[in-house]
Amino acid sequence: MLTKIKLMFAVLLAVAVVLRVRIAIGFRSLAEFAHLRFMGWMGKQGFVLSLNLYSQHTYDASLLLKAAGLVAASADGSLILDLGEGLFEGVAIIDVTAIEVATGDETYQVIYEGSPDAAFTAGTLAVLQRIMLGSVAASTAPQGFADTVGRFTVPLRNERNGTLYRYMRIRTVVIGTIATGINYSTWLAKR
Repeated sequence: MLTKIKLMFAVLLAVAVVLRVRIAIGFRSLAEFAHLRFMGWMGKQGFVLSLNLYSQHTYDASLLLKAAGLVAASADGSLILDLGEGLFEGVAIIDVTAIEVATGDETYQVIYEGSPDAAFTAGTLAVLQRIMLGSVAASTAPQGFADTVGRFTVPLRNERNGTLYRYMRIRTVVIGTIATGINYSTWLAKR
């Protein structure tokens, strides 16, 4: 009987998440509820509900900037997106499947560069967004811990200081004592 109740509760929660419905059982929001740990109540090992409601985006293969793969040295991305002549507002999604942080000095910067021409001629590049990943010792970011595998999202526009940049690519900057590096993919999602 208790197992059926647990299963029904899990299904109810999954439906609520998909429909983005607030569960009224004494919690201020579904996000607060989703980060709770149910020890003993949902089994001997406990049940950790790990939902990131803010990183669920529709994947569009035409907005892929880097396919999954290892990067162990600084390099420009080989894929160039043509975002068209208008304003693009969205988020950059970085899916990290492996990241080396063993020696404590590894830093990985994923830089989103824009250009008015597809050749990315020097002098026409603009840094539209950047995210730093890696060891806490090497990073000046305020996160306070070494990054692990997972999904990271950052807001992104193809406009900077009133100038629209039709073409976009990424650049990965790798700093530190690197043996294996970082394995990730990145793509854009429209808002």
